[in-house]
Amino acid sequence: MDTAKKKKMFIVWGSIFCVALLAIISYRIYVNQHDNKQRAARATEVKGVAVEVGTVTRKEITPKMVFSANLEPLWSADISPKVDGRIAALSVDEGDSVAAGMVVATLDTDELMAQVIQAQGSLQASQANLEQAELSYQRNKSLAEQGAVSQQVLDSARTTRDLNIGQVRSAQGNLELLNARLGNANVVAPRAGVVLKRYLQSGYYAKAGSQIISIGDVSKLLAKAIVGEAQVAQLAVGTQVKVKVGALQGKEFVGVITRISPAAVMPSRTFTAEITISATEGILKPGMFVNAEVPSSVRQNALVVPEGALVSREDQKTVYVVGSDNKVMQKVLKLGYVGDGMAEVLEGLSDGDRIVLSGQNKLKDGSMISVPEEGGK
Repeated sequence: MDTAKKKKMFIVWGSIFCVALLAIISYRIYVNQHDNKQRAARATEVKGVAVEVGTVTRKEITPKMVFSANLEPLWSADISPKVDGRIAALSVDEGDSVAAGMVVATLDTDELMAQVIQAQGSLQASQANLEQAELSYQRNKSLAEQGAVSQQVLDSARTTRDLNIGQVRSAQGNLELLNARLGNANVVAPRAGVVLKRYLQSGYYAKAGSQIISIGDVSKLLAKAIVGEAQVAQLAVGTQVKVKVGALQGKEFVGVITRISPAAVMPSRTFTAEITISATEGILKPGMFVNAEVPSSVRQNALVVPEGALVSREDQKTVYVVGSDNKVMQKVLKLGYVGDGMAEVLEGLSDGDRIVLSGQNKLKDGSMISVPEEGGK
């Protein structure tokens, strides 16, 4: 009994010791955390977060509308034969220049030539039959006038002659059709341009209407920009446009708005603006991706802040405004044009407000800041 009592007392005192030890450890952790927070708060109150500060100003800005588009030839068309046949010769390749009316491909004409010869023979046979029928009719006509043959015989001779006239005309039409097909064995370019793509090779069998090559006029290129209904009113035919090509390290070209579609595409309510660009020295190529910058009306005395000063918060743009006590307050802004490193402020700031230009990632609403002497000017 005494042993059991001792064991029980040992367990009780052991439990008390463990609880006391845990309480001491928890207290020490709390005290350390509290001291650290106080030290951090005192350091912030004394020193503040070092940031760069600037004053909101007004200036003249020229907003730009930026549209993306792919370059297209000024004119392009797929060239195809009018008749079936095997390609005997294809005289052009991708990148070659062609003139209007130039023969770009020739189809094998052996079969067509045989058909033409056969049609010529059929025509000659029909003409001979017609000549024989005409003689028979004239002979029977003379005999009928003398009463030597009946009217029925004369009518039969006339019908035979008329049938042969129809056969001759049919043979003539067939021959003309085959001659036309023979002429169409030469595939010609309808306009001058450059071969953009070749679809078939020599020796391939081409069906009538199937693409052989594609040609286009690349002396100038088109950028077709999709424009919203709110922007189309700010565009005008003849306006010069700055075109930047990413594939050429952002090299700039000058384009001109040459056409604006007269009606919107439904249901998106968008318009197409065609920008014509001179393909300087062949540097620009169809299919290149470009950004077209269209200048808008100048805005005088606009309130602006550097774009780098903006801070995103829940899909809103804000800035940190510096108070007289060097504490910051985060303000939500209503912005207008944003570009060229500047942001136009429509609501949220006033003239002379001081804002944080850099170092915002270290701030929160109500933070104390420290402004270096050179940054506070």
